[in-house]
Amino acid sequence: MSSDYDIKPVLKWAGGKRELVPEIKRFYQNLKPKKYVEPFFGGGAIYFDILKTFGKKYKENAIINDINEDLIDTYKNIKSSPDEVIYHCKRLKKDYEKYDYYFIRGKFNGINQNGNKVKKYQGIERSAALILINRTCFNGLYRVNKSGLFNVPKGDYKNPTIVDEENLYKLSSVLPKKQNIRCKEFDEIKNINRGDLVYFDPPYHPLNETSSFTSYSGAFGRDEQIRLRDYFDTLDKKGVYVILSNSSSKFIKKIYKEFVIKKVYCGRNINSKAKKRGKIPEFIILGNSIINEKN
Repeated sequence: MSSDYDIKPVLKWAGGKRELVPEIKRFYQNLKPKKYVEPFFGGGAIYFDILKTFGKKYKENAIINDINEDLIDTYKNIKSSPDEVIYHCKRLKKDYEKYDYYFIRGKFNGINQNGNKVKKYQGIERSAALILINRTCFNGLYRVNKSGLFNVPKGDYKNPTIVDEENLYKLSSVLPKKQNIRCKEFDEIKNINRGDLVYFDPPYHPLNETSSFTSYSGAFGRDEQIRLRDYFDTLDKKGVYVILSNSSSKFIKKIYKEFVIKKVYCGRNINSKAKKRGKIPEFIILGNSIINEKN
C-alpha cells in the first residue's frame, strides 16, 4: 500500500497499540469486512493499519469514536482544518518556550497553578493545546482529576517535536468524513451490521484491585467491563467480527471465558517505577464469528 498510510499517531496515548498491531492484525488480515468501527479510538494505530491493509475504500464508511470530547474535537479539526491546527501549534509552542508547560496547561484547564481562573482555550486553539501538552507532559498521558482538570506534570524533554506537519496532513486525508468521527458511549454507535469489523480497546481493567489510574474518560470499573462484554457478545451473535484488547487480569479472563482468549506481550512504560516497566501480558479476545470464519 501507499506510504500515504504510513501514519504515526499525532497523539501519544496510554495503552496505544502500535507495538501490538502485528499481533492483532493476524486476526483480521484475511477477513473481508464490510466496514470498520472503533469505539475507543485513542491514538488510532489499528485504524491506520486497517487502511494500509485493505485500502482507502475503508475510510469512506469507517466509524471512529471516543468518549473523550477534546480528543474527538481534535480529530475533527485535523480533518477539516489542518492548516489552522498547525498554525496554532506553532504559535503555542512559542508561548511554551517563552513561559512554560504549566502556562499552557493552565489555559487548557481554565485555572492556573495558583488556582486563579484564566481564559480557557477554545475551538481549534484548544485542539492545538491538547497536542502540545500531550507531546510535552510526562509519558504522553491523558489524565484528569475528579474536577475534570488535566493534571499530568511536565515531561523531561529538551526540544520536543510538537507537530509533524507532513504526518498531520496525511492524517487529515485518511480520517473518515466528519460525521463519522463521533463522541458517544461505546454501545451507542448505530449501524453496526453483520460482516462489519469492530475493534474494542477500552480502559484496561487493573491487574490487581489496588491498582489505580484515573481514566481520561472517567471511571471504567467492573460494571462497565461487564456492560462491554455483553455488548461484545451481542455484536458477535449478530455476525459482527469483534476483537477486544484488555489486561490479563483474572476478572477479564472470567467474564470472557466463552470466547477465545489469546495472550500476547507488550511493552508498557507508564509505571512510575522503572523496574515495573517492560513486557507484560495482555489479552486479545476474539468473537466466535471470527473463529468460525477462520475455520
